[in-house]
Amino acid sequence: MRIPIFPLRPLLTALPLYLIVAPLHAAESTSTAPPKKPVPLFNRWFSNSDQPANPPVEKTAPSTAPAKTATVAENATTANNAGQTENTTPAQTESLAPGPNINEKPRSVAATHPVDAFELPEVEVVGNTPLGTTGLDQKKISGNVQTAEDEEIHRHEAFDLPDFMNRRLENVNINDVQNNPYQPNLTYRGFEASPLLGTPIGISAYQDGVRINEAFGDTVNWDLIPQMAIASMEMMPGSNPLFGLNTLGGALSIRTKSGFSHPGFHAQAYGGSYGRQAYQAEIGGSHGNFDWYFSGNIFDDSGWRPYSPTGVNQVFSKVGWEDERTDLDLSFTFADNNMQGVGPTPQNMLQQSWTSIYTAPDTTQNTMYFANLKGSHKITDELQLTGNVYDRNMTSNTVNSNTNQNCATWVSGTQCLDADGNPIIPGSLANTNTKTNGVGVNLQLTSNYKIADRENQLVVGGGYNYGYTNFSLASQDAVFTSTLYENAVSPLNTSVMIKGKNAYSNVFATDTFSIFDWLHANAAMNWMQAQVQTNDQLGTALNGNNVYARVNPSAGITLNPFDALSLDTPLKEFTAYFNYNEGFRAPTAVELSCADPNAPCSLPNAFVSDPPLQAVVSHTLEVGARGKFDEALKWNFALYQTRNTNDILYLNSPGGTTVGYFQNVGATQRQGAEMGLSGLVLDTLNWYLSYGFVDATYQTTAVLSNALGSETVTPGNRIPSIPQNTVKFGAEYEILHNWFFGGDLQYVSSQYARGDDQNIYPQIPSYTVVNLNTRYLITKNIELFAMGRNIFDQHYASFGQLGQNVYLNNQSTTFMGPGAPATGYGGIRVHWN
Repeated sequence: MRIPIFPLRPLLTALPLYLIVAPLHAAESTSTAPPKKPVPLFNRWFSNSDQPANPPVEKTAPSTAPAKTATVAENATTANNAGQTENTTPAQTESLAPGPNINEKPRSVAATHPVDAFELPEVEVVGNTPLGTTGLDQKKISGNVQTAEDEEIHRHEAFDLPDFMNRRLENVNINDVQNNPYQPNLTYRGFEASPLLGTPIGISAYQDGVRINEAFGDTVNWDLIPQMAIASMEMMPGSNPLFGLNTLGGALSIRTKSGFSHPGFHAQAYGGSYGRQAYQAEIGGSHGNFDWYFSGNIFDDSGWRPYSPTGVNQVFSKVGWEDERTDLDLSFTFADNNMQGVGPTPQNMLQQSWTSIYTAPDTTQNTMYFANLKGSHKITDELQLTGNVYDRNMTSNTVNSNTNQNCATWVSGTQCLDADGNPIIPGSLANTNTKTNGVGVNLQLTSNYKIADRENQLVVGGGYNYGYTNFSLASQDAVFTSTLYENAVSPLNTSVMIKGKNAYSNVFATDTFSIFDWLHANAAMNWMQAQVQTNDQLGTALNGNNVYARVNPSAGITLNPFDALSLDTPLKEFTAYFNYNEGFRAPTAVELSCADPNAPCSLPNAFVSDPPLQAVVSHTLEVGARGKFDEALKWNFALYQTRNTNDILYLNSPGGTTVGYFQNVGATQRQGAEMGLSGLVLDTLNWYLSYGFVDATYQTTAVLSNALGSETVTPGNRIPSIPQNTVKFGAEYEILHNWFFGGDLQYVSSQYARGDDQNIYPQIPSYTVVNLNTRYLITKNIELFAMGRNIFDQHYASFGQLGQNVYLNNQSTTFMGPGAPATGYGGIRVHWN
């Protein structure tokens, strides 16, 4: 679905008021006992001057109601840090029985949710498995888990989840390879999550307990995550084995809203620069034991560079039923998106025009249907069974424009000469079709029974997840127009047609034992097996069947030495921790079918029969501490080191910018530090400051290749596309009653261009981006807001890659991913309870 775009505007745009619908009312919960007053949806945005307000965790606006029903690990590193408690009123505070579940019977299902701890009021727990529902008290988490709720995401006026993570989370950075807001390469501690094939994925991603890394290449399609429906997110650090495959550097866990946790109606619309329009709406409610939630998101943008429009359409729904023992939720996610990006451009072309492109089009069309049934049942007050079963269907069609790698001399858009002087067609279009069906079932049993009168949580479980993929690749010759857009001049020629199968099995156990109230120990183990099979539909060359299996352990401790010594100090909620864990990544069908340097493939891939690759194994050590002095100053600090063996990288073939192959490159290492400060001052100023350091290096000598030729890396060479230093600062201040003004800054240090593994070429320069936002509450139901991005109009590049410019007869150069110029947007929000 696409709606007419607004004309180009430099800053704010008028918004159609016909989208503001009549007031709606969510159904009220019923209970035989007096329930808690339902909390208005998005009460963070609205105030009622007739009643006194309790200060929220991070002030957004005076509130007339208690904190919303669902609060998931609210005080972690990003919005807050794991183990730090925010201000709450006595009415907002709940006591915890052993383990994070509340044992007392609820007064109202909608008010207290006894089954799912992540829907309890002000219960600060962190999910220690993808399925969650119980989790652990933050003081027992031996890692720098970064967590944020929907309030924090919306307060940043984030366009999407990667945008928020880039601006707020420690050690997170974006390489804007495609120049599309929904297709970024996101790095965390030097590991990547990306929608682009060829990216070495080192981060796993989950939505409500379902792994959403795509089966064919382990990629993460950010456009398929229902933005409006996100209730909370957790960024788990390290090689946590409980989060399964691809958890080399971290795991992203997303939980969605429900009618119990987010009752009411909310809608917003905004628009602005480059024809952008965005419309979002949601409604949630409950009646007795039943609840429902529905949301939708429409995003349309013309793009600030030629041939780069984006249309995203997302729908999410969830219906549920629960009583004191059982909780069932059936959710459905739909997405139908059309995204176009133009990618990196040679440096000399950007110097002439910052909006210039190298080739076009580069189109991705994604359609997804995703159903997930999740349930929990409390067998006893201390024993709970949780599971899910899902079916996820995704279809992706791409069209990628490329130059002819055999061009030696550029003549015109319709002709070039090869090395022998023969005229050839200068371009080509690659068309791919990928259809993936993923199904699976996962179960876990959680016991909170004490051992020797000490708190203990034991979780055992396992799962079977199966993915089936049909992939085809067809190409055709193409010529260039004067604007560097390619048009086909020959029929499609199908060169690849394969069926891929992925079967992932695992069995795990994890136990957290409280030796004392101030000392907690954790140990975990996860056996994982990955079977990757390919069946060639045009012959037999691509047939293959590879099986990888490994047991991955984890162990950690947390302690509070001040509590151990009964010392009363200004430093509150102090927690020190240590953790060691191991992760595992099996090669994908894409990598296994493109691993021969003598027969390189393009991406999207033209496959050949190749030697098998070895699985990647990661080993992570982390030590850190966190605490607070008061609500105005909270802090966290962590040191970490992750060492990968048999790391898999995509290497460009000599002389090629769009062809290459995958290869095990031996050992690599990513080590560093992260520090965060945040606070709430005088109930009017929220602020945060963070610093991240990543030293990503090769640890073995290896002969690699890039678009310019072969290269030899030695231990200590930095891995490209990973900046060493990032600094982030942000604040929001209530300058007048109901008028809030905020902003944030991101500093990113220099980085080597992809392909410069020897570190011999000039680095991509460092840059700083400043954003501003403001909002004004007209009434408790209506809010106006505006934001400016890159307000100083900095010309910067977040990505670089070595290559050859065909228009200059294959002159060596650096292709750059330019950052967006200054833009502005404005909009309106409305809500009713």
